[in-house]
Amino acid sequence: AVVSTQSTGGLLERRPYLTNTLIAGFFCFAGDLTQQWVFNEQIKFNELATFTSIGLLFGPVGYVWYGKLEKWLPGTGGLTIAKKLLLDEVAWGPLFAATVFYVLPLVETGNKDFALQELKQKFLPAWLGSAGFWMVLQSINFKFLPLQYRMPYMMAMSFVYDTGLAIYRYQY
Repeated sequence: AVVSTQSTGGLLERRPYLTNTLIAGFFCFAGDLTQQWVFNEQIKFNELATFTSIGLLFGPVGYVWYGKLEKWLPGTGGLTIAKKLLLDEVAWGPLFAATVFYVLPLVETGNKDFALQELKQKFLPAWLGSAGFWMVLQSINFKFLPLQYRMPYMMAMSFVYDTGLAIYRYQY
């Protein structure tokens, strides 16, 4: 697994909410910092803080979500994985994209009209683009990883996704 019991000192088992929150926050922080390092002359700390907050919010939410998903659809058979992928992409994908393209602009600017425009312009392409990216990675996740490692795996893989999402959010 990407994040093992040894590498987290057993924290995934003992303090799953805290550990998933910190892991998710770190990868959102790293993704935005990477895109800023490539595209900006200086670090925009407000942007970095708001993008990091997504991970801090979605870490514990994701831990609960993937636990419920496993409870509703236990197992690793092909049809079960297909159902998990569909439910994940229909529920989690839009929630995450709406947060990035409405909530972040609203928090950063305080302008509801601007946030709504960002959502209208970027939501659908980002969500549809994420579907292809995540379907492959989540197939591996649902097939091979124990439940406690699913959110950390997803967040580690999300470094690439978060970097691309931050580029799309802030550069286009």
